[in-house]
Amino acid sequence: SQDERRRAELALDGRASADLSDLRRRQWPSVASRIREARLRAGLSHTEVARSLGMTVESYADLEVHGDEAFTVASLRDLAALGRILGVQPRLLLLGPEGEGLQQTVTFGDIAARLAKHTAERGLTAEQLGDHIGWDIKDLLLDPEGLWGFNVEGLYEICKAVGVDWVTAVPDAVGASAG
Repeated sequence: SQDERRRAELALDGRASADLSDLRRRQWPSVASRIREARLRAGLSHTEVARSLGMTVESYADLEVHGDEAFTVASLRDLAALGRILGVQPRLLLLGPEGEGLQQTVTFGDIAARLAKHTAERGLTAEQLGDHIGWDIKDLLLDPEGLWGFNVEGLYEICKAVGVDWVTAVPDAVGASAG
């Protein structure tokens, strides 16, 4: 079933036109409870995980309460680190069983190359393409590793603009078990 992925994409697609009260009501995947369950399985406290991630306990706790935070607030770097700490791949945290067995097959370099090709083919500047996507992509063309600082929402919008499946671009947790 593709329910969790569909929920994520509907929620992400609706964000641009939504107001704040609508955002909280959106049907995000059950990522918050999956993060909480993974932390409990790992036998870690909120404080231990927050410290390992270099964030406040409050910011970390929000990841376990609000389904949108893992998509719209946490950076890809934080999600990969969280996956490593909890021993769960970020795709599994984001999408549950639908993320099972999937790996990162599209690198940040691939995405940057597609962005460059996209600007060239359409005769756009990086600023123009970034305006169209809704995210500043100039620096990514110079250093694709800058994508680590983006959240899943940014990755999703950029991937959608260049015809890449965003799930295949979510970075793996280095050192985490596949499931």
